Amino acid sequence: MPGRSPITEEVFHRLEHQKELYVRTLRNTTQELENKIQELGVLGELGLLFKSSTRLEDVAGQALRMFLEASDARNASIMLLSPKTRELSLLAALGRKERRASYFGPEGHPKALFSHGHGLVGCCLSEGKALLAEDAAADPRFLPNVGEVAVGSLACLPLAVQDEPLGAVNLSHPERFGLDNRRLPLWSILASYLAIAVSHALLFLELKQANRGLEERVRERTRKLETANRDLRGAQSEIARHNEQLQRRVQERTSELETALTELRAQHSSLEEANRIKDEFLNNINHELKTPLNAVIGYSGLLLRETEGTLTDEQRADLSLIEANGKHLQNILDNILSLKDIERGTVELERRPTDLNELLRAAVASVRPRAQAKNLEVVFEPLDVPPVWVDPTMILRVAFNLLDNAVKFSQRGRIVARTRVAHGDPDRPMDPTSEGDRPFALVEIEDQGTGIRPEDVERIFQKFQQAEPPTRKHEGGSGVGLTIAKNLVELHGGRIWLTSRPGQGSTFSFSLPLGS
Repeated sequence: MPGRSPITEEVFHRLEHQKELYVRTLRNTTQELENKIQELGVLGELGLLFKSSTRLEDVAGQALRMFLEASDARNASIMLLSPKTRELSLLAALGRKERRASYFGPEGHPKALFSHGHGLVGCCLSEGKALLAEDAAADPRFLPNVGEVAVGSLACLPLAVQDEPLGAVNLSHPERFGLDNRRLPLWSILASYLAIAVSHALLFLELKQANRGLEERVRERTRKLETANRDLRGAQSEIARHNEQLQRRVQERTSELETALTELRAQHSSLEEANRIKDEFLNNINHELKTPLNAVIGYSGLLLRETEGTLTDEQRADLSLIEANGKHLQNILDNILSLKDIERGTVELERRPTDLNELLRAAVASVRPRAQAKNLEVVFEPLDVPPVWVDPTMILRVAFNLLDNAVKFSQRGRIVARTRVAHGDPDRPMDPTSEGDRPFALVEIEDQGTGIRPEDVERIFQKFQQAEPPTRKHEGGSGVGLTIAKNLVELHGGRIWLTSRPGQGSTFSFSLPLGS
């Protein structure tokens, strides 16, 4: 500058240099303050997420409860990886029914459970990704621990910060396929949160114990947390999106359930009213039809005994048919009323020692007139059978229903009723391969009727079901005879089954236990 002396020039340059040093120092100080503020912000976010606690025990307990709430798991645990031994030890564990987590501290449970790379949790760490064994027992990587909780399915989630393994979270369910694999992404996000929180808690513990080199450690940790914070923000957005979807689904499902509940209540009321009307109707039928039916059956029986004079063969045949059809109609009515008692569970058996052959003879005699009207032959082939401990009225109804069905669906040939003693497994008498030597009474009703298709075998034992196609219904019926037979046999501790081939006839069999 013109006119400036050498001394003034030197002072001016010195002031410019001092100014530059001051500005540089101010910038460095400002940058350090900004780093500190950012570090406190990150630590503040993590602190708020886990209820402002830096205690490892609180963080672990809070996290385990979050995992249980976000899954169907029955048990959850956190394992830490020892940097020295590379062994995984148990930090904390929590069961769904437990109020507080079991905490073992950063040194872990005295027993090292797994090594890095071994077991499903070890593989989870070595591979650096979440693993889910829906059928744990079938997964070769699964290593069960004797005495531990039952594990049917197992999820292992790695805890890592900047690809540095820290430990793992285990979620288990006692049943196979008990964990929903669709929620694996959500658990992984929670694991990433937990990894940061656990890492921070461990760091805080180390800083508290050591209390040396705090500034250097915080600066290094801040650098890692800056990177992790970006991941956390992304994870927060993902969780928020998932939460919105879950809330929407819950609302939709709640609305559907409320609508379904309203419909079920209306249906329940309708069914109760229908059931009341049905009971009233059945009681009326019982009252209105039983008396004239008994009169018809009794008077026809009286005439058959020729108390009013000698009968011709044609008259005797007609009266026998009247009596048989009357008993048939009476049996249909009794079946319908019995079904009501069976459905209510009010059937009371009056057991006593009973001659099974006598019951079968009576049943055969009852259906013979109707069979003769169709030119069918009914034959009884009894063998010696010890007395059975049954309600004779109920077993007679079973035999009559089976014989009546045979007459109803047969247009030719003969119907054979057999009794005998069989040996084997009473719970599987129809299985020829069953092992056992326990004796039981066996009744077989064989016909040469239309037969039953294999797909109809199970259905015909359901109420109001018949195997006969609608276009070929030669005979009527209530559709409950086989249902009642099945229930009454099973009430006596027996079994009923069917073997049949379409067009070649059917054989209905039922077993009854011997002895009281």
